[in-house]
Amino acid sequence: MPRRRGRRLAFMAMACLTIAACHQGGGVGAAATESGWNGALTLRVVNHSWLDVTIFVLQGTHRERVGTATATSTTEFHLPLRRLTSADYRLFADPIGSRQTVRSEPLHAQDGDVVTWTLEDDLARSSIDVR
Repeated sequence: MPRRRGRRLAFMAMACLTIAACHQGGGVGAAATESGWNGALTLRVVNHSWLDVTIFVLQGTHRERVGTATATSTTEFHLPLRRLTSADYRLFADPIGSRQTVRSEPLHAQDGDVVTWTLEDDLARSSIDVR
């Protein structure tokens, strides 16, 4: 009986190692992790609104919180590229205490990008600049 259990455990361990070795991650984040590349982009949010705004990164149907941009000020965030599952993303702003939201047009992440998102009090008039 112990010999059979040992074989079963050895088989399970080998199966797990094989699956882990064959797994291929995708996107910018996986490539950055595998290569040891620590690229990042800077997100600068210029908030002209009287409300604090929660900022998110959208990728497909996934939404990840970046932080809060304080009302009537400029807030800067540094986003490691390994946090992104692909190079294409959108930004999403959700003002605290308001139902009005805004999202950016699609963007493409590159190491060293400085993304300046200016949020106006009327969010529909907001603009974005990538350098």
